[in-house]
Amino acid sequence: MNVKTYADAVNYIENIPLFGPRTDGRHKSGNDNLLGVLQQLKNPHKFVRAIHVAGTNGKGSTSTMLANLLAVRGYRVGVFTSPHLVTINERIAIQYTTAEGKIIRDIISNDDFLKCYYQVSDAMTKHVEEGGSVLSYFEFLFAMAACYFEIMQLDYVIYETGLGGRLDATNTIRPEVCLITSIGLDHMQYLGDTISKIAFEKAGIIKKNVPVLYLTGDETADDVISKQAKQVGAEEINVVNSQYIINELTDKTIDFSVYTRYYKYNHLILHTTALYQIDNARLAIEACNVLLGEENVLTGHEVLSAMEQFFWSGRMEEIRPNVYIDGAHNPDAIARFVETVQQQKKDKTLYLMFAVAGDKDYRVMIEQLCRGLDMEAVYVTAILNARKVSPKLIAEQFKTALTDKPNTKIYNSEDMKQAYKESVRMANEANGSLYCVGSLYLVGSLKQIDAEVFQ
Repeated sequence: MNVKTYADAVNYIENIPLFGPRTDGRHKSGNDNLLGVLQQLKNPHKFVRAIHVAGTNGKGSTSTMLANLLAVRGYRVGVFTSPHLVTINERIAIQYTTAEGKIIRDIISNDDFLKCYYQVSDAMTKHVEEGGSVLSYFEFLFAMAACYFEIMQLDYVIYETGLGGRLDATNTIRPEVCLITSIGLDHMQYLGDTISKIAFEKAGIIKKNVPVLYLTGDETADDVISKQAKQVGAEEINVVNSQYIINELTDKTIDFSVYTRYYKYNHLILHTTALYQIDNARLAIEACNVLLGEENVLTGHEVLSAMEQFFWSGRMEEIRPNVYIDGAHNPDAIARFVETVQQQKKDKTLYLMFAVAGDKDYRVMIEQLCRGLDMEAVYVTAILNARKVSPKLIAEQFKTALTDKPNTKIYNSEDMKQAYKESVRMANEANGSLYCVGSLYLVGSLKQIDAEVFQ
C-alpha cells in the first residue's frame, strides 16, 4: 500500500491482522519477530523508564491514575493503552502538569503518528528483507509508541498490555515495576478457560528483581501471581491488604480515604460514581510510592490533585445529564457495573441500552444485569463491528432472563443511532437514568452519535 497521508497510515494499520503467526490453536509464537523490528529501530523501548500494567479490567484507568500521580510530581509520562474509543491516536498519549497544576493529556498528533508509522514501516521492510515477518496490528502500534516516547524524551512510560501478558508485545520491555489489576474471565479463546490459566498469562509480565503489585479481586489469581513472583525472584505486594474507607457517595463523586504502608491519604475525591475506580486508585497509589521510594512518597496534596483530575473516557461516564456509558464487557466488569448502579440509582427509573460482541459471555452478563437491576426498559442494539450479535437474539436472552420481571419492556433495533435517541427520550420523559453498557465498541460509537445528535 502506498502510504502518503495520516489517513493512509491509519487505513493500513487497521487492515493488519490482529495476531501474528501461531504455533498452536491459541497462542502466538512469541516476540522474536517484534524484537527483530525493534532492533532495526535501535531498541527505542529500552531508553525510557517503563511501568508495565496487565489485567482483565481496570488497566486503562489504573495506568491513567498512575500517570496523573507521576505528573503532579513533575514528571512527563507516556501512556500506551488499548483499545481506542474514537480515534486510534488515543492509544499513544503524554501526560504532564502545567505550572498552574493542571494535568494535561496530549494524544499523539496526526503528523507525529505518520512520522512514527514511517519509522516502523521502514524498519519492518528491512526486517522482512532479512527473512523476518511483518508485524501484527498490536505489535506495529507498540513499536510506533516506543519510537514516539523515545523521541519525546520522557521520564516514564506506562505500557498497558493488549492481551494477556506472557506473550504480549509489551512484554519486550524491562520495567521498573509491574502492576496486575482485576482478573476475570475474558478472551478465554486465547488465554484459557479458567481464572488460574488467565492469571498465569497475566503473571507472565513478572520479572526478576522487579516489584509486582496486584489487586485482582480473586484468591485463585492471587495464588498464581504469588507463586510466579516467588519463582522468578520478584518482590510481591498484594494491595488487597491495604485499608480504605468510603467517606461519602454523591450522584457525581466518591470521597474516600486510603491507608497505605507508607502514608494515610484522607478525603480523596474522584469525579465518578464507579466504585471499582477505588481499587484502581489504591493500586496506582501504592505502585507510585514503590516507584518513588520510601523516602520520597507522595504527599496528600499530590494524591488529592491527581485523583480530582482523573478522567478515563467510557467508564461510567455521564455524557449528558443522567445518561451514562460504561465499557463493561465481561462478567467481572458487569458485576462491578451493577454494584455501582445499585449505589447510584436511588429512586430514579432505570433504562438500559445494551450491545455486545459475539465472542463475549453475554448470557452470563445478561443474567447479571437482570438479576441485579430493576429496569423499566431494555434497548438492545448491535455494535458496528463484524463481531456483532443480532439484537433479536440478545433481546430473546433478556426476555428469558426477565421471566420474573414481566413488566420490563424489551426493544431491539439494528439502528444504534435511532435506538439511542429513543432510549434517551424515554429516560428523559420519565426523569430516569439511562445506562449504556456491554461493549467498548458501543461506547465509542455512542460518543460519536451523541455529539452528532445532541451537540
